[in-house]
Amino acid sequence: MIDMNPQKEKVSSPWKEDEKLDNFEPEEDADNYGEQNRTMKTFTKVAIFILVIALAGFSYYYFFMRPAGANVAIEFSVTPSQVLVGNPFTLTIPVSNFSDQVLKNARLSISLPDKISYLDGSSGQRIIEKNIGDIGPGSVNSNGNGNDFRLLALGDAQTLRHIDAKLSYQLTGSTADFESKSGIDISVGQQAVDLSFDLPQGVFGGSSFDITVKYQNNSGRDFSNDVILKMDYPSGFQFAKSSIAPASANNNQWNFGKLPKGASGNFTITGSIVGTGQSSFDFHGAISASGKDFGGQTFIISEQTGNVSISASPLSISPSVNGSADYVAHAGDGLTYSLHYKNGSSDTFQNITIKASLSGEMFDFSSLRTDAAFDPIKNAFTWMAANTPTLAQLSPGEEGTVSIVLNLKKDFPIRRISDKNYLLKLQVEINSPTVPSGTAASKTVSVANMETKVAGKIAIDAKAFWRDASSGILNSGPYPPLVNQPTKYTIHWLLTNYSTDVSGVQVSAFLQSGAKWTGVTKSNTDNQPAYDSSSGKVTWDVGDLMATKGVISKQPEAIFQVEVTPAMNQLNQAITFLSDTGVTGQDNFTGTELGDTKQALNTLLPDDQTIVNLQNRTVQQ
Repeated sequence: MIDMNPQKEKVSSPWKEDEKLDNFEPEEDADNYGEQNRTMKTFTKVAIFILVIALAGFSYYYFFMRPAGANVAIEFSVTPSQVLVGNPFTLTIPVSNFSDQVLKNARLSISLPDKISYLDGSSGQRIIEKNIGDIGPGSVNSNGNGNDFRLLALGDAQTLRHIDAKLSYQLTGSTADFESKSGIDISVGQQAVDLSFDLPQGVFGGSSFDITVKYQNNSGRDFSNDVILKMDYPSGFQFAKSSIAPASANNNQWNFGKLPKGASGNFTITGSIVGTGQSSFDFHGAISASGKDFGGQTFIISEQTGNVSISASPLSISPSVNGSADYVAHAGDGLTYSLHYKNGSSDTFQNITIKASLSGEMFDFSSLRTDAAFDPIKNAFTWMAANTPTLAQLSPGEEGTVSIVLNLKKDFPIRRISDKNYLLKLQVEINSPTVPSGTAASKTVSVANMETKVAGKIAIDAKAFWRDASSGILNSGPYPPLVNQPTKYTIHWLLTNYSTDVSGVQVSAFLQSGAKWTGVTKSNTDNQPAYDSSSGKVTWDVGDLMATKGVISKQPEAIFQVEVTPAMNQLNQAITFLSDTGVTGQDNFTGTELGDTKQALNTLLPDDQTIVNLQNRTVQQ
């Protein structure tokens, strides 16, 4: 029987939406679906609200509830209020706690600039730290609790010195370290002990003059230990006397005792100085103090420098060597020292004496020629009226010359690595008992000095070998050489550098017709010989070469191999296969160019000692 109202069988959909469509009832199901949608929207709003509340809480805690440092004030107090160079002072740093919390394990530190020294520790200490313990709420931590620092200002007067202070501490309930910082500019006034010099503006060399030394205690207190003045004299100063007896054998120290406050004084130092015209000399004085006030240390609390210039002497002398004041000498040179003197005053000088001395290892005094009296122990020369009559009297504007002639040694006296940069030194003095009118001096003196540099020397040696087992290079081919048959040879370049450091050292030569570069090379330096086939030039760039290299140490050496094939027209001849070898370099001591040349090499091989009993070494057929 056939069902006239068949109903379709419902099939479940794997998708929720399909299922809803399959079961969709226009009114009831529409209400359910809207309710679900409203529930989801409500849930999302609640989640967003909770997230916002959480973020707000975190931000509030981070910015408002997080532990912060306490309200702390760092102040400064200086005693005495006026800080002087060389006068100890105390820096007190009170710390005030305006918070309601205890500052736990407080540590106070200061950072000192240069020229401020710490008296209760090392004078060079720059950071000083003190533990001052706990600081209660509303309390002030002041001196007597580690807040005092005894200091000393040194160096220039009338300056500002900045000092930084830092307080480190902890708070109850926190493991964090907190810091408060501040700083102060210390105004440093005059020197505690003022030191000054009065010196003449200009003096003639050799004439006597006075230095007036003045001192005064401005510190406002007595010194607990003796105050000492030490003078540093320039080279050439001759101490004669002082109005207060010196406290040292070198005549350069004076003891002012404990120097009461306000005390002052002065004294004179008398002496002379010998120097060239228009030169100047510094006199330096330093006052030092020590004792308990200075933490048991000794400090230079005051310094002063004065200058004396040497006026050009009316009796002058000018030296030269081989006609030049800046001549560069070479080993084996012949030297002529000319000492030219002149009377530039309106007075006539009587009984002139000229003294000179030479020093330097390169002089060959056995070659000496001079009219002077010679002292071989001091290598000193003296000209006077007895051996040079023109020195008996020198009229205004008159001039003359005396001389020394001698040679330099041909070889450098090198015994150690330090034997380098040889100098020739000349010292000259001319004097007369005649003193120009208006000059307060016992005699007229003029001096001159001259130094002459001796240039270094670099040498090249070139050798060729047929048998060369020691080099580790195997040469082949017949010897004596045969026409149209190749024979290989090794060439050795050896360098010797004597008395100066030399830079840019280069050795070079040219292969000659019939010679070929094999490419076999060796060297005991950083660089190997190189060949330019376009020019036939062989180059060895050595670079820098230290003084005495090859003299008292192994010679720098380069080896390269060449092949030579004689032609028929060279029968019964010696074939030159390498041109003259040259070396060049820059002398670092004198700034001059150095060089040397070694003659060309040929197939006769005079340096090959393995070839014996061979009378004819020319090309054979």
